[in-house]
Amino acid sequence: MKLYYLPASCSLASHIVLRELGLDFDLERYDPAAGTTDKGTSYNTINAKARVPALALNSGDLLTEGSAIVQYLVATHQHTDLSLPDDLMARARIHEGLSFVASDFHKTFGPLFTTDTDDAAQERAKRTIVKHLDYLESVFADGRDYFVDNKLSVADIYLFVVLRWTDATGTPLAGWKHLNAFRDRINQRPAVQASLAAEGLN
Repeated sequence: MKLYYLPASCSLASHIVLRELGLDFDLERYDPAAGTTDKGTSYNTINAKARVPALALNSGDLLTEGSAIVQYLVATHQHTDLSLPDDLMARARIHEGLSFVASDFHKTFGPLFTTDTDDAAQERAKRTIVKHLDYLESVFADGRDYFVDNKLSVADIYLFVVLRWTDATGTPLAGWKHLNAFRDRINQRPAVQASLAAEGLN
Protein backbone atom coordinates (compact mmCIF):
# COMPACT_ATOMS: atom_id res chain seq x y z
CA MET A 1 0.00 0.00 0.00
CA LYS A 2 0.99 3.60 -0.46
CA LEU A 3 -0.33 6.61 1.44
CA TYR A 4 -0.23 9.99 -0.26
CA TYR A 5 0.01 12.59 2.46
CA LEU A 6 0.75 16.18 3.44
CA PRO A 7 2.54 16.62 6.79
CA ALA A 8 0.33 17.70 9.71
CA SER A 9 -2.82 17.59 7.58
CA CYS A 10 -5.80 15.30 8.07
CA SER A 11 -3.87 12.56 6.26
CA LEU A 12 -1.97 12.12 9.53
CA ALA A 13 -4.99 10.20 10.87
CA SER A 14 -4.72 7.59 8.10
CA HIS A 15 -0.97 7.44 8.65
CA ILE A 16 -1.39 6.75 12.37
CA VAL A 17 -4.03 4.07 11.80
CA LEU A 18 -1.77 2.27 9.32
CA ARG A 19 0.96 2.15 11.97
CA GLU A 20 -1.46 1.21 14.77
CA LEU A 21 -2.48 -1.80 12.69
CA GLY A 22 1.13 -2.75 11.99
CA LEU A 23 0.67 -2.67 8.22
CA ASP A 24 3.37 -2.43 5.55
CA PHE A 25 3.02 0.73 3.48
CA ASP A 26 4.97 3.41 1.68
CA LEU A 27 4.62 7.16 2.04
CA GLU A 28 4.60 9.65 -0.82
CA ARG A 29 4.36 13.33 0.03
CA TYR A 30 2.12 15.73 -1.89
CA ASP A 31 3.23 19.30 -2.57
CA PRO A 32 0.07 21.37 -3.21
CA ALA A 33 2.06 24.36 -4.46
CA ALA A 34 3.73 22.30 -7.16
CA GLY A 35 0.80 19.99 -7.76
CA THR A 36 3.13 17.00 -7.66
CA THR A 37 4.35 14.35 -5.27
CA ASP A 38 7.90 14.26 -3.99
CA LYS A 39 8.62 11.78 -6.79
CA GLY A 40 7.54 14.30 -9.41
CA THR A 41 4.22 12.67 -10.29
CA SER A 42 1.32 14.98 -11.09
CA TYR A 43 -1.04 14.44 -8.18
CA ASN A 44 -4.14 15.02 -10.30
CA THR A 45 -3.32 11.81 -12.15
CA ILE A 46 -3.50 10.00 -8.81
CA ASN A 47 -6.43 11.77 -7.18
CA ALA A 48 -8.47 14.15 -9.32
CA LYS A 49 -9.76 15.83 -6.14
CA ALA A 50 -6.19 17.07 -5.50
CA ARG A 51 -6.69 16.36 -1.80
CA VAL A 52 -5.02 14.13 0.75
CA PRO A 53 -5.17 11.49 1.94
CA ALA A 54 -5.28 8.94 -0.82
CA LEU A 55 -4.46 5.31 -0.20
CA ALA A 56 -3.32 3.09 -3.07
CA LEU A 57 -4.27 -0.46 -2.14
CA ASN A 58 -2.40 -3.59 -3.14
CA SER A 59 -5.46 -4.57 -5.20
CA GLY A 60 -4.89 -1.57 -7.46
CA ASP A 61 -7.83 0.36 -6.04
CA LEU A 62 -7.42 3.93 -4.80
CA LEU A 63 -9.35 5.01 -1.73
CA THR A 64 -9.78 8.68 -0.81
CA GLU A 65 -11.37 10.66 2.06
CA GLY A 66 -9.79 10.15 5.46
CA SER A 67 -12.89 8.88 7.24
CA ALA A 68 -13.46 6.25 4.54
CA ILE A 69 -9.82 5.15 4.64
CA VAL A 70 -9.63 4.64 8.39
CA GLN A 71 -12.96 2.81 8.49
CA TYR A 72 -11.85 0.51 5.67
CA LEU A 73 -8.55 -0.23 7.38
CA VAL A 74 -10.04 -1.20 10.72
CA ALA A 75 -12.87 -3.16 9.11
CA THR A 76 -10.37 -5.27 7.16
CA HIS A 77 -7.81 -5.66 9.96
CA GLN A 78 -9.52 -6.78 13.14
CA HIS A 79 -8.06 -8.04 16.45
CA THR A 80 -6.19 -4.83 17.24
CA ASP A 81 -6.72 -1.98 19.69
CA LEU A 82 -8.81 -0.29 16.99
CA SER A 83 -11.02 -3.30 16.21
CA LEU A 84 -14.65 -2.45 15.57
CA PRO A 85 -17.18 -3.83 18.05
CA ASP A 86 -19.60 -6.53 16.93
CA ASP A 87 -22.60 -4.66 18.29
CA LEU A 88 -24.15 -2.58 15.51
CA MET A 89 -25.13 0.32 17.76
CA ALA A 90 -21.60 0.49 19.16
CA ARG A 91 -20.26 0.59 15.59
CA ALA A 92 -22.74 3.31 14.70
CA ARG A 93 -21.54 5.35 17.68
CA ILE A 94 -17.98 5.19 16.33
CA HIS A 95 -19.19 6.31 12.90
CA GLU A 96 -21.17 9.08 14.59
CA GLY A 97 -18.12 10.36 16.45
CA LEU A 98 -15.89 10.06 13.41
CA SER A 99 -18.39 11.92 11.25
CA PHE A 100 -18.53 14.79 13.72
CA VAL A 101 -14.76 15.13 13.82
CA ALA A 102 -14.18 14.66 10.08
CA SER A 103 -16.92 17.03 8.97
CA ASP A 104 -18.20 19.50 11.55
CA PHE A 105 -15.01 19.96 13.55
CA HIS A 106 -12.45 19.54 10.77
CA LYS A 107 -14.08 21.87 8.25
CA THR A 108 -14.32 24.69 10.80
CA PHE A 109 -10.55 25.18 10.51
CA GLY A 110 -10.71 25.81 6.76
CA PRO A 111 -10.88 29.62 6.89
CA LEU A 112 -7.84 29.68 9.20
CA PHE A 113 -5.66 27.78 6.74
CA THR A 114 -6.28 30.00 3.71
CA THR A 115 -4.60 33.34 3.11
CA ASP A 116 -7.54 34.91 1.27
CA THR A 117 -10.06 34.63 4.14
CA ASP A 118 -11.15 37.96 5.60
CA ASP A 119 -10.90 38.77 9.31
CA ALA A 120 -14.64 38.41 9.91
CA ALA A 121 -14.70 34.89 8.49
CA GLN A 122 -11.70 33.92 10.58
CA GLU A 123 -13.36 35.23 13.74
CA ARG A 124 -16.53 33.29 12.95
CA ALA A 125 -14.44 30.17 12.48
CA LYS A 126 -12.70 30.67 15.82
CA ARG A 127 -16.03 31.09 17.60
CA THR A 128 -17.29 27.86 16.07
CA ILE A 129 -14.09 26.05 17.04
CA VAL A 130 -14.60 27.19 20.63
CA LYS A 131 -18.18 25.89 20.53
CA HIS A 132 -16.96 22.49 19.32
CA LEU A 133 -14.20 22.42 21.93
CA ASP A 134 -16.73 23.18 24.65
CA TYR A 135 -18.90 20.29 23.45
CA LEU A 136 -15.96 17.89 23.35
CA GLU A 137 -14.77 19.01 26.78
CA SER A 138 -18.24 18.22 28.15
CA VAL A 139 -17.99 14.70 26.72
CA PHE A 140 -14.64 14.05 28.38
CA ALA A 141 -15.70 15.69 31.65
CA ASP A 142 -17.09 12.37 32.90
CA GLY A 143 -13.52 11.11 33.27
CA ARG A 144 -13.37 8.95 30.16
CA ASP A 145 -10.08 8.35 28.36
CA TYR A 146 -11.57 8.00 24.86
CA PHE A 147 -14.20 9.81 22.83
CA VAL A 148 -16.72 7.08 22.00
CA ASP A 149 -17.88 4.68 24.71
CA ASN A 150 -14.48 5.08 26.42
CA LYS A 151 -12.82 2.68 23.95
CA LEU A 152 -10.00 3.63 21.61
CA SER A 153 -11.29 3.99 18.05
CA VAL A 154 -10.51 5.71 14.77
CA ALA A 155 -12.62 8.63 16.03
CA ASP A 156 -9.96 9.25 18.70
CA ILE A 157 -7.15 9.19 16.14
CA TYR A 158 -8.90 11.69 13.88
CA LEU A 159 -9.83 13.86 16.88
CA PHE A 160 -6.20 13.90 18.03
CA VAL A 161 -5.09 15.14 14.59
CA VAL A 162 -7.62 17.98 14.49
CA LEU A 163 -6.84 19.00 18.07
CA ARG A 164 -3.20 19.43 17.02
CA TRP A 165 -4.33 22.38 14.88
CA THR A 166 -5.75 24.43 17.75
CA ASP A 167 -2.55 26.01 19.01
CA ALA A 168 -1.42 27.01 15.52
CA THR A 169 -4.74 28.68 14.76
CA GLY A 170 -4.97 30.84 17.84
CA THR A 171 -7.10 28.67 20.13
CA PRO A 172 -4.62 27.10 22.57
CA LEU A 173 -6.00 23.88 24.01
CA ALA A 174 -4.76 24.62 27.52
CA GLY A 175 -8.14 26.14 28.36
CA TRP A 176 -9.87 22.76 27.93
CA LYS A 177 -8.13 20.55 30.47
CA HIS A 178 -9.83 17.25 29.61
CA LEU A 179 -9.15 17.65 25.89
CA ASN A 180 -5.60 18.74 26.57
CA ALA A 181 -5.05 15.60 28.65
CA PHE A 182 -6.62 13.47 25.91
CA ARG A 183 -4.32 14.95 23.26
CA ASP A 184 -1.29 14.33 25.46
CA ARG A 185 -2.42 10.76 26.13
CA ILE A 186 -2.85 9.88 22.45
CA ASN A 187 0.40 11.65 21.62
CA GLN A 188 2.30 9.12 23.76
CA ARG A 189 1.20 6.10 21.73
CA PRO A 190 4.18 4.52 19.89
CA ALA A 191 2.37 4.50 16.54
CA VAL A 192 1.58 8.20 16.94
CA GLN A 193 5.16 9.05 17.80
CA ALA A 194 6.42 7.04 14.82
CA SER A 195 4.00 8.79 12.47
CA LEU A 196 4.93 12.23 13.73
CA ALA A 197 8.62 11.42 13.33
CA ALA A 198 8.12 10.15 9.79
CA GLU A 199 6.36 13.40 8.85
CA GLY A 200 8.99 15.55 10.59
CA LEU A 201 6.54 16.78 13.21
CA ASN A 202 8.39 16.00 16.45
